[in-house]
Amino acid sequence: MIVPAKAIGPSLIRASDMNTLIKAFSLSVLFSLSASAVYAAGMKPEVPVLFLDDQNREVTINVLNTDNSTALLHSSLQTIPEDPENKLIITPQLVRVDGGKKQQIRVVLKDGVKLDKQKMQRIDFVSIPQDDGKKNRARILIGQNIPVIISPADLPLNTSPWTGLTFQRTGSSLSVENPTPYIVRLTKQVDLLPGKQSVELKNTYILPGEKFSVSLPASAADNVTSVRLHPVTRYGILTTPFDAKL
Repeated sequence: MIVPAKAIGPSLIRASDMNTLIKAFSLSVLFSLSASAVYAAGMKPEVPVLFLDDQNREVTINVLNTDNSTALLHSSLQTIPEDPENKLIITPQLVRVDGGKKQQIRVVLKDGVKLDKQKMQRIDFVSIPQDDGKKNRARILIGQNIPVIISPADLPLNTSPWTGLTFQRTGSSLSVENPTPYIVRLTKQVDLLPGKQSVELKNTYILPGEKFSVSLPASAADNVTSVRLHPVTRYGILTTPFDAKL
Protein backbone atom coordinates (compact mmCIF):
# COMPACT_ATOMS: atom_id res chain seq x y z
CA MET A 1 0.00 0.00 0.00
CA ILE A 2 1.26 3.47 -0.91
CA VAL A 3 0.52 6.32 1.48
CA PRO A 4 -0.43 9.47 -0.50
CA ALA A 5 1.73 12.49 0.12
CA LYS A 6 -1.29 14.67 0.88
CA ALA A 7 -2.82 12.31 3.42
CA ILE A 8 -3.18 13.60 6.96
CA GLY A 9 -3.04 10.95 9.61
CA PRO A 10 -0.90 9.36 12.31
CA SER A 11 1.86 8.52 9.85
CA LEU A 12 2.67 12.22 9.32
CA ILE A 13 4.86 14.21 11.69
CA ARG A 14 3.98 17.79 12.60
CA ALA A 15 6.65 20.33 11.73
CA SER A 16 6.85 21.43 15.37
CA ASP A 17 7.86 17.90 16.40
CA MET A 18 10.37 17.38 13.59
CA ASN A 19 13.52 18.50 15.40
CA THR A 20 12.66 16.52 18.52
CA LEU A 21 12.02 13.36 16.53
CA ILE A 22 15.16 13.69 14.46
CA LYS A 23 17.23 14.07 17.63
CA ALA A 24 15.55 11.10 19.28
CA PHE A 25 15.94 8.78 16.33
CA SER A 26 19.43 10.01 15.50
CA LEU A 27 20.65 8.78 18.88
CA SER A 28 20.59 5.34 17.32
CA VAL A 29 23.45 6.42 15.06
CA LEU A 30 25.81 6.90 17.97
CA PHE A 31 27.69 3.78 18.94
CA SER A 32 30.78 2.78 20.90
CA LEU A 33 33.87 1.05 19.59
CA SER A 34 32.66 -2.11 21.33
CA ALA A 35 29.59 -2.35 19.12
CA SER A 36 29.07 -5.99 18.25
CA ALA A 37 26.73 -5.62 15.28
CA VAL A 38 25.88 -3.15 12.57
CA TYR A 39 22.34 -2.73 11.29
CA ALA A 40 21.52 -0.80 8.14
CA ALA A 41 18.09 0.35 7.02
CA GLY A 42 17.39 2.09 3.75
CA MET A 43 14.79 4.02 1.79
CA LYS A 44 14.73 3.31 -1.94
CA PRO A 45 13.17 5.79 -4.41
CA GLU A 46 11.30 4.09 -7.25
CA VAL A 47 13.11 6.07 -9.98
CA PRO A 48 16.72 7.31 -10.25
CA VAL A 49 15.74 10.75 -11.61
CA LEU A 50 12.72 13.00 -11.11
CA PHE A 51 11.33 15.29 -13.83
CA LEU A 52 8.90 18.20 -13.68
CA ASP A 53 8.14 21.29 -15.75
CA ASP A 54 6.95 24.85 -15.11
CA GLN A 55 3.44 24.12 -16.37
CA ASN A 56 2.40 21.01 -14.43
CA ARG A 57 4.59 22.26 -11.55
CA GLU A 58 4.46 19.15 -9.38
CA VAL A 59 5.39 15.48 -9.39
CA THR A 60 5.23 12.60 -6.92
CA ILE A 61 7.65 9.78 -6.21
CA ASN A 62 7.18 6.59 -4.19
CA VAL A 63 9.89 5.64 -1.70
CA LEU A 64 10.13 2.08 -0.36
CA ASN A 65 11.28 1.19 3.14
CA THR A 66 13.47 -1.81 2.28
CA ASP A 67 13.85 -2.78 5.92
CA ASN A 68 11.47 -5.03 7.85
CA SER A 69 10.91 -2.54 10.65
CA THR A 70 9.37 0.93 10.86
CA ALA A 71 11.68 3.88 10.24
CA LEU A 72 11.46 7.61 9.69
CA LEU A 73 11.87 8.86 6.13
CA HIS A 74 13.53 12.28 6.06
CA SER A 75 13.30 13.94 2.62
CA SER A 76 15.26 17.12 1.96
CA LEU A 77 16.14 19.32 -1.01
CA GLN A 78 19.63 20.31 -2.10
CA THR A 79 20.84 22.91 -4.57
CA ILE A 80 23.98 22.69 -6.68
CA PRO A 81 26.90 25.13 -6.25
CA GLU A 82 26.33 26.73 -9.67
CA ASP A 83 22.66 27.50 -8.88
CA PRO A 84 22.11 27.99 -5.13
CA GLU A 85 18.49 29.19 -5.34
CA ASN A 86 15.97 26.61 -4.10
CA LYS A 87 13.00 26.49 -6.48
CA LEU A 88 11.16 23.53 -4.95
CA ILE A 89 8.99 22.48 -2.02
CA ILE A 90 8.94 18.90 -0.75
CA THR A 91 6.29 17.27 1.44
CA PRO A 92 6.14 15.45 3.79
CA GLN A 93 9.65 16.14 4.98
CA LEU A 94 9.49 13.65 7.84
CA VAL A 95 7.16 10.66 8.00
CA ARG A 96 6.98 7.18 9.53
CA VAL A 97 7.10 4.33 7.02
CA ASP A 98 6.37 0.75 8.05
CA GLY A 99 8.77 -1.98 6.99
CA GLY A 100 8.23 -3.09 3.41
CA LYS A 101 5.78 -0.25 2.71
CA LYS A 102 5.93 2.72 0.34
CA GLN A 103 5.47 6.41 1.03
CA GLN A 104 4.50 8.94 -1.61
CA ILE A 105 6.55 12.15 -1.61
CA ARG A 106 5.33 15.28 -3.39
CA VAL A 107 7.68 17.79 -5.05
CA VAL A 108 6.26 21.16 -6.11
CA LEU A 109 7.74 24.04 -8.09
CA LYS A 110 7.44 27.31 -6.15
CA ASP A 111 4.95 29.93 -7.29
CA GLY A 112 6.29 32.40 -9.82
CA VAL A 113 9.16 30.26 -11.08
CA LYS A 114 9.37 30.30 -14.89
CA LEU A 115 12.23 28.80 -16.84
CA ASP A 116 13.89 29.30 -20.22
CA LYS A 117 16.32 26.39 -19.78
CA GLN A 118 16.65 23.28 -17.66
CA LYS A 119 17.60 23.54 -14.00
CA MET A 120 18.74 20.87 -11.56
CA GLN A 121 18.41 20.23 -7.85
CA ARG A 122 18.79 17.07 -5.79
CA ILE A 123 16.74 15.21 -3.19
CA ASP A 124 18.09 13.27 -0.21
CA PHE A 125 15.99 10.37 1.09
CA VAL A 126 17.36 9.28 4.47
CA SER A 127 16.14 6.42 6.65
CA ILE A 128 16.27 7.05 10.41
CA PRO A 129 15.83 3.66 12.15
CA GLN A 130 14.03 3.29 15.45
CA ASP A 131 15.99 2.41 18.57
CA ASP A 132 15.16 -1.18 19.52
CA GLY A 133 16.75 -0.80 22.95
CA LYS A 134 19.57 -3.25 22.29
CA LYS A 135 22.99 -2.22 23.52
CA ASN A 136 26.24 -2.54 21.57
CA ARG A 137 24.33 -2.35 18.32
CA ALA A 138 25.32 0.27 15.78
CA ARG A 139 22.63 1.88 13.65
CA ILE A 140 23.60 3.62 10.44
CA LEU A 141 21.61 6.25 8.60
CA ILE A 142 21.27 5.11 4.99
CA GLY A 143 20.44 7.71 2.36
CA GLN A 144 19.94 7.93 -1.38
CA ASN A 145 20.37 11.09 -3.41
CA ILE A 146 18.70 11.61 -6.79
CA PRO A 147 18.62 14.55 -9.22
CA VAL A 148 15.52 16.58 -10.05
CA ILE A 149 15.49 18.01 -13.58
CA ILE A 150 13.17 21.02 -14.00
CA SER A 151 12.31 22.04 -17.57
CA PRO A 152 10.40 24.77 -19.38
CA ALA A 153 7.08 23.25 -20.44
CA ASP A 154 7.66 24.16 -24.10
CA LEU A 155 11.15 22.65 -24.28
CA PRO A 156 11.10 19.63 -26.64
CA LEU A 157 12.27 16.29 -25.26
CA ASN A 158 15.90 15.64 -26.16
CA THR A 159 17.16 12.11 -25.46
CA SER A 160 20.76 12.86 -26.51
CA PRO A 161 21.60 16.40 -25.33
CA TRP A 162 25.35 15.66 -25.30
CA THR A 163 25.41 15.95 -29.08
CA GLY A 164 24.98 19.72 -28.66
CA LEU A 165 28.21 20.19 -26.71
CA THR A 166 31.12 21.94 -28.42
CA PHE A 167 34.84 21.35 -27.82
CA GLN A 168 37.86 23.38 -28.84
CA ARG A 169 41.58 23.01 -28.22
CA THR A 170 43.20 26.25 -27.13
CA GLY A 171 46.91 25.81 -26.53
CA SER A 172 47.26 23.27 -23.75
CA SER A 173 43.60 23.46 -22.72
CA LEU A 174 40.37 21.85 -23.83
CA SER A 175 37.45 24.29 -23.89
CA VAL A 176 34.01 22.79 -23.26
CA GLU A 177 30.74 24.64 -23.87
CA ASN A 178 27.07 23.75 -23.61
CA PRO A 179 25.21 26.28 -25.80
CA THR A 180 21.92 24.36 -25.49
CA PRO A 181 19.04 24.75 -22.98
CA TYR A 182 19.55 21.13 -21.85
CA ILE A 183 21.47 19.67 -18.93
CA VAL A 184 24.01 17.08 -20.07
CA ARG A 185 24.80 14.25 -17.65
CA LEU A 186 27.90 12.13 -18.16
CA THR A 187 30.86 10.54 -16.41
CA LYS A 188 33.77 12.75 -15.48
CA GLN A 189 36.14 10.89 -17.79
CA VAL A 190 36.73 12.32 -21.27
CA ASP A 191 39.00 10.28 -23.53
CA LEU A 192 41.43 12.09 -25.83
CA LEU A 193 41.60 10.74 -29.37
CA PRO A 194 43.70 9.45 -30.91
CA GLY A 195 45.54 7.75 -28.08
CA LYS A 196 44.68 6.36 -24.67
CA GLN A 197 44.95 9.42 -22.46
CA SER A 198 42.02 11.14 -20.76
CA VAL A 199 41.09 14.21 -18.74
CA GLU A 200 38.59 14.60 -15.92
CA LEU A 201 35.67 17.01 -15.80
CA LYS A 202 34.81 18.81 -12.57
CA ASN A 203 31.24 17.46 -12.43
CA THR A 204 29.05 14.69 -13.79
CA TYR A 205 26.84 17.31 -15.43
CA ILE A 206 27.23 20.30 -17.73
CA LEU A 207 24.60 23.01 -17.29
CA PRO A 208 22.95 25.05 -20.07
CA GLY A 209 25.22 27.94 -21.06
CA GLU A 210 28.14 26.59 -19.04
CA LYS A 211 31.64 27.06 -20.42
CA PHE A 212 34.91 25.94 -18.86
CA SER A 213 38.40 24.67 -19.70
CA VAL A 214 40.32 21.54 -18.76
CA SER A 215 44.11 21.28 -18.89
CA LEU A 216 45.44 18.79 -21.43
CA PRO A 217 48.42 16.50 -20.75
CA ALA A 218 51.54 17.95 -22.34
CA SER A 219 52.11 14.78 -24.34
CA ALA A 220 48.63 14.94 -25.87
CA ALA A 221 48.00 18.66 -26.31
CA ASP A 222 49.24 18.84 -29.90
CA ASN A 223 47.76 15.56 -31.09
CA VAL A 224 44.14 15.62 -29.91
CA THR A 225 41.66 15.79 -32.77
CA SER A 226 38.51 14.57 -31.01
CA VAL A 227 37.17 13.56 -27.62
CA ARG A 228 35.08 10.62 -26.46
CA LEU A 229 32.32 11.24 -23.92
CA HIS A 230 30.57 8.67 -21.76
CA PRO A 231 27.06 10.11 -21.49
CA VAL A 232 24.21 9.10 -19.22
CA THR A 233 20.65 8.74 -20.46
CA ARG A 234 17.59 10.56 -19.21
CA TYR A 235 17.10 7.83 -16.60
CA GLY A 236 20.68 7.68 -15.38
CA ILE A 237 21.93 4.74 -17.46
CA LEU A 238 25.40 4.81 -19.01
CA THR A 239 24.92 4.66 -22.77
CA THR A 240 27.02 4.35 -25.94
CA PRO A 241 30.14 6.57 -25.95
CA PHE A 242 29.93 9.67 -28.12
CA ASP A 243 32.84 11.06 -30.14
CA ALA A 244 33.01 14.80 -30.81
CA LYS A 245 35.50 16.48 -33.13
CA LEU A 246 37.43 19.53 -32.00
